[in-house]
Amino acid sequence: MDWTEGYVDVGYTHDFYRELTPALHRFALLSRGIDAGGDLDKIRYCELGCGHGFSSVLLAAAHPDGEFHANDFLPGHIAYARKLAEDTGTTNITLYDDAFDAFGQRDLPDFDIIALHGVYTWVSEENRRHIVDFIARRLKVGGIVYISYNCHPGWATVRPLRDLMIMFSGNPTDPVLPRIDQALAKIQLLFDTNSMYTRLNPMLKDRFDSIRKQARSYVAHEYFNRDWTIFYHSDVARELRDAKLDFATTVQLFDHLDNFNLTPEQQKLLSETGNIDHREVLRDFIMNRQFRRDLYAKGGLPLSADDRNARIAAMRFVLTTLPADISRNVLTTLGSLGLNAAVFDPVIAAFAKGPRTIADVMDADETRALGLPVILEAVIILVGNNHMQPCLPAAGDAARAERTAVFNTAILERALNSNDLLFLASPLTGGGFQLNRFDQMFLLAQQRNHKDPAAFVCDRLIARNEGMVRDGKALRTAEENLAYLRERYADFQRRLPILQQLGIA
Repeated sequence: MDWTEGYVDVGYTHDFYRELTPALHRFALLSRGIDAGGDLDKIRYCELGCGHGFSSVLLAAAHPDGEFHANDFLPGHIAYARKLAEDTGTTNITLYDDAFDAFGQRDLPDFDIIALHGVYTWVSEENRRHIVDFIARRLKVGGIVYISYNCHPGWATVRPLRDLMIMFSGNPTDPVLPRIDQALAKIQLLFDTNSMYTRLNPMLKDRFDSIRKQARSYVAHEYFNRDWTIFYHSDVARELRDAKLDFATTVQLFDHLDNFNLTPEQQKLLSETGNIDHREVLRDFIMNRQFRRDLYAKGGLPLSADDRNARIAAMRFVLTTLPADISRNVLTTLGSLGLNAAVFDPVIAAFAKGPRTIADVMDADETRALGLPVILEAVIILVGNNHMQPCLPAAGDAARAERTAVFNTAILERALNSNDLLFLASPLTGGGFQLNRFDQMFLLAQQRNHKDPAAFVCDRLIARNEGMVRDGKALRTAEENLAYLRERYADFQRRLPILQQLGIA
């Protein structure tokens, strides 16, 4: 039997997925009034299907007193992850290249969090059973599972395109990457010949165009695995009940606010649906959701309103976007909605002064009159739109900063030769912050006390024969390249306060 079991043997992307971050899990649970467990600094965490392991290694670096385990059965992924852990001095993570059934037989600790990002969609029914068995044996009582997967109904019109990709991709035993372009070229003819299918589904063209622009390694993993299951929420909830898990909430914070996402009639429909699984399926249909990012709890305890509010008020948050760059409009299923400036301007201004708790903001003169419910709603919107992140407890900042500094320097040095890793670790959030390669090189130049960081980056790129592109046009002279980099450096300096607040710079 082929050891890959139908899973494409192609390297996956090197991204960090913030939905894997423990502090974000805690806030999502508290938002729903669920006890979020113990000490995040000493967490035991396991990721199943970790890909190249970048997310897990970054999380381990940002939680130096925690214990991390990560598994992916592609040995090339784990070889990369082990080298990354070694290069970044991250010693509190163990990496495995086991199949799910073999991993379940290992002598492992009980975990506070078990995470699967996207994996559930692309494995067989047998492997899903192995995953559920592993969770049943290895998740602590009170622990949580983060799981994300492709779902109905958002994939309903796109699934036939995926089936055509497989049909027109040639011999499945041939290398997959060349077959992708062959399949996409064939499907393009459906649009070029104005087929009834594409006419009746006008949104497909934009979706297909976006697929054609994606990295072929991503397309291979997303569409070309042998096993490819699209679930209803109720399907996954039913399978996870065998591990004694109950659905807790989505980690997509903005979805917690029904008044921003649903009409009054839609809210009434959901409120009158007593079965929680049916309610979530209806919500997916209302929002035409295609990807769920959910938290399940093993014995999660509900909190009283007073206890929940006290814990939320004690949580710290930090802005990850400059106040001037935060849009005062949010795009929802109801359209573009304006945010109340009388609420958001003072809340954003309060957090712009540095990381602080909601209780701190409630005590400030300019926001005291708003009250907890209004401030919390603003924070949920800001977190949900990735302008703010929840933080770990302040007591551990110094220890985490020492460890993340080593990790981040190693990533910055890689940026001199590679564009693969575009996230740094924050000791405050315990998660990653996206930083493009130019900005990483500028930050490294500052750390090395170069007098002219833009010139440092320009010299490095020219030495590697790496040209730059501006507005789709290649920059041909050293002077053009340097002028462009000086503009980029000026913008980097403008955004530097965010890196400083995050403990990265």
